[in-house]
Amino acid sequence: MFTLFRFYAFLLFAGLVVFSGSVDAMPASAPVRHNGISYITGGIGQTEVEAFRAQAQQYNLRMTFTTKSGAFLSDVDVSIWNMSRHRVLRVRTEGPFLFVRLPAGRYQIEIHLGPQSATKAVQVPARGGSEAIFRLDDPDTCGVILLCKQAR
Repeated sequence: MFTLFRFYAFLLFAGLVVFSGSVDAMPASAPVRHNGISYITGGIGQTEVEAFRAQAQQYNLRMTFTTKSGAFLSDVDVSIWNMSRHRVLRVRTEGPFLFVRLPAGRYQIEIHLGPQSATKAVQVPARGGSEAIFRLDDPDTCGVILLCKQAR
């Protein structure tokens, strides 16, 4: 009986090892094209972060979303406007990174996460790229998420 239990425990452990390895090996998000604008969003997990870094030079506007304490954020609503106030892209992030390929020019980025919002003006050069880092308040301090300290 104990041998049978050890056998099943081994199978469970082996299955978890195989499953965790396959999840870690998942590629980064595939590029999306919307209204002539290509972008990728994601960056959850070390493997995906490395994949995003490898693709970074293909995009001329690279955005990162974090809290002021350094935690990564996801599900950020992002709108990018050109100087004619025409929205060229609207997307919800699937991780802390949003990389976009835009025509050279000046843009306004507007983001929203719960009750928080921020805007930044960026210049996208004809060669090279621009970085935009958004640092928002920690969600548990601004009402986005209410974290329980203890069960009572």
